[in-house]
Amino acid sequence: MSYQVQFDGNALIQLRGLPRNAFEALLARVLELVDAPWDAAIAAPGNNPAVRDITFGNGSGLLTFQVDDDAEQIRIFDITWIG
Repeated sequence: MSYQVQFDGNALIQLRGLPRNAFEALLARVLELVDAPWDAAIAAPGNNPAVRDITFGNGSGLLTFQVDDDAEQIRIFDITWIG
């Protein structure tokens, strides 16, 4: 089963500021997530197990997203890049 990906809110703005290598690393990670969205850590404070964090770009980036199993959708709402 493959999930659909949606970039929301701040993530849309944050995409514009990513350098090319970060964008390519992000894309590679998202392609992995569509097949295994639960292979990520529960985001702090951990109240909602559907909200997850996962690194990309050799640990230089962090994606925060929410998984909706019923809709088979991943909603990415925050991208952090420190590289």
